[in-house]
Amino acid sequence: MWVALNYACWGILFINFIWGLTRSIKKHVIDSMMISRLFYWVIVISQVVIDLRSFQRHPLLVIIGGLITLSIIALAETAYGRKQDTNYTPKLLWFLIVGVPIAAMVQTLVNF
Repeated sequence: MWVALNYACWGILFINFIWGLTRSIKKHVIDSMMISRLFYWVIVISQVVIDLRSFQRHPLLVIIGGLITLSIIALAETAYGRKQDTNYTPKLLWFLIVGVPIAAMVQTLVNF
């Protein structure tokens, strides 16, 4: 259950990043940012539960997965902040597009 919830949240968050960071209307960007924050919490909670159960088998992968997740959250908050201040570069979106599948792959390795 936690694994499916984690993957679903990563997928929705991925789509939300693309939708929110490509909008030009500030209200849509703010809406996307609020939705992202909700899914950050669910991802962090589900990942902690999964990691507590998997730490014995894969301690290094659990630590790497946690760091990648926190990096993606920090990068997304930076991207949303810059998007609102008009200092946004599409390079941040590309980092997120590459980072989310990497985080999902690390999470998959932790689960096996």
